Amino acid sequence: MKNVSTTVKKPLDLNNTLYELRKAQGSLLALCTMLDEFGESVCWFTDKQSHDNALMVACAASSDFDTWKFVIYCVRDIIADQIAAIDPPETDEGEK
Repeated sequence: MKNVSTTVKKPLDLNNTLYELRKAQGSLLALCTMLDEFGESVCWFTDKQSHDNALMVACAASSDFDTWKFVIYCVRDIIADQIAAIDPPETDEGEK
């Protein structure tokens, strides 16, 4: 693993990397909480099945889906950026 970013030619800021990875971890923890809460409503529906309860679960899933997707994409981007900063992809000599 390299400790120097080749894209900006300066030492890698490990404090920033730790901060970014903690943001990703916090986002994943928030997503786990949201999914747990949604899972509880699904379990509640399983115990008390009705058209109204099914509609409530479907509406909750519909409104939460974009939030879940946003959190996942955010975490994906943070992790990809930090991996690229720590271990940038090799470039061909002709691309420089």
